[in-house]
Amino acid sequence: MSGLFLIVTCEHGGNVVPEPYAELFHDQDDILASHRGWDPGALPVATKLATGLRAPLFFSTITRLLIDSNRSSCHKTLFSEFSRPLPPKERQIVAQRHYTPHRELISTVIYAAIGQGKTVIHLAIHSFTPVLDGVTRKTGIGLLYDSTRPKEQALCRRWQKALATARPDLTIHRNAPYRGASDGLATWLRKNLCEDDYLGIEVEINQRFIASLPEQTAVADLLRQNLSSCLGVPAPTISDAPGDEIVTIVDEDNRPCGQVSRREMRRHRLIHRASYILVFNRQGELFVQTRTMSKDIYPGYFDIAAGGVVLADESYEESARRELKEELGVSGELEHLFDHYYADSGNKVWGRVFRCRHDGPFSLQASEVERGEFMNVGDILSSGLKVTPDGLEIIAKLNH
Repeated sequence: MSGLFLIVTCEHGGNVVPEPYAELFHDQDDILASHRGWDPGALPVATKLATGLRAPLFFSTITRLLIDSNRSSCHKTLFSEFSRPLPPKERQIVAQRHYTPHRELISTVIYAAIGQGKTVIHLAIHSFTPVLDGVTRKTGIGLLYDSTRPKEQALCRRWQKALATARPDLTIHRNAPYRGASDGLATWLRKNLCEDDYLGIEVEINQRFIASLPEQTAVADLLRQNLSSCLGVPAPTISDAPGDEIVTIVDEDNRPCGQVSRREMRRHRLIHRASYILVFNRQGELFVQTRTMSKDIYPGYFDIAAGGVVLADESYEESARRELKEELGVSGELEHLFDHYYADSGNKVWGRVFRCRHDGPFSLQASEVERGEFMNVGDILSSGLKVTPDGLEIIAKLNH
C-alpha cells in the first residue's frame, strides 16, 4: 500500500460521561446504554480492522449525548438536550476537551500523509439499530460516500460487490441506511480535500451482526480482506521493527483515544503511555542505565528506570514486566508508586511508575542499554549526569 494511506476512526466508540458532567445524566443509564448514547460494537470492529490493516486508529469514547464528535461544530445536534443547557463558556470547554482534539489528531495525520504524496482512504466505522420506529432495517452493512466524488463511488461499488460475494447472508447497501453526504466527519474533511488526495467512506454496520466478539471479529476480517482485494494490493504484514510497533494513544486525561505505529506517534508527538520501573537493591541504591545512541529519544542519556512504550494490546503492568525482562533480563514483584504526565518538545507521555527490588546480576539488552550501575539517589541528583528529563521529574516526585 505504498501509494495509499489508510486511517480508521470511530466517533461513537463509547458512552463515557466525564465526572464533571455526571449530574447532567443522573438516572439516565438506560438512555446512555442505548444507541442514543453510542454505537454498540463499532469500536471493537474498528480496532480489529485497524490492527489488521496496520492503519492508525483514532476514536472517542465520550458519549455523543455530551458532544457528538461526528457533527460539525455548528450543527444543531452537536450538543444533546442533556448538555445544551450548559452555559456557553462551559460548552466551549467541553468542545475544547472532548471534541476538538479528536478532529485535530485526525486532520494532522491525514494532512501529513497527503504531504508525503499519499492518497488517504479514511474509514469511519459506525453501527445502527436493527429496528427503527418499529421497522426492521434490511441493510447489513452500508457503505456511505459522496456521490459527486467518482473515486469514492467507484471504490464503494467494488467493495459492495466483493462483500456481497463473500457474505451473501448480509445485505450490502450503498448510501443506506444514511446518506454519505450528510453532516459528518468525512463531509467536513472533504470540504478542503480533493478526491485525488482523500476518499472518505463511512461504514455503517447493523448491530444485529456485531453483538458478540466473534461476530465483531468476523465482520472486521470481512471488511479488511475484501478492501485489500478491491484496492488490488496485498494485505499488510506485521513487522517486528521498533518503528512499526503499535502503541496506545491517550488524551490529556490518560483516556485511550487511538492506536498508531511508534513511528507515527513520534512523528506527530502524540500523547502515549509508558511504563517506568525503578530497580532498587537491598542497600536502597537505584540501578541507572546509559541509553544507547540508537534510541529514538534521549540517545546517550542516563536513565533512572527500565521501561518503555506501552503497546496497544498491553496494560501498564504487562508492559512493565515485558520491559524488565527485555532490558535487564530479570523478573520481580512490581509496586505501583504513582502515575506521572510529562511533556517536552519531542515527547508527551503518561507514565506509570513502579518499584522493583533486585540485586542483579542483569543481562542488559544491547540495543537498548549500553551499561548500568547502582547509584545512591542523592548522588544521581548532585552528580551532574545527563539524565533523561522525564526521569528527573520522576526522581523529584519520588523524593518529594
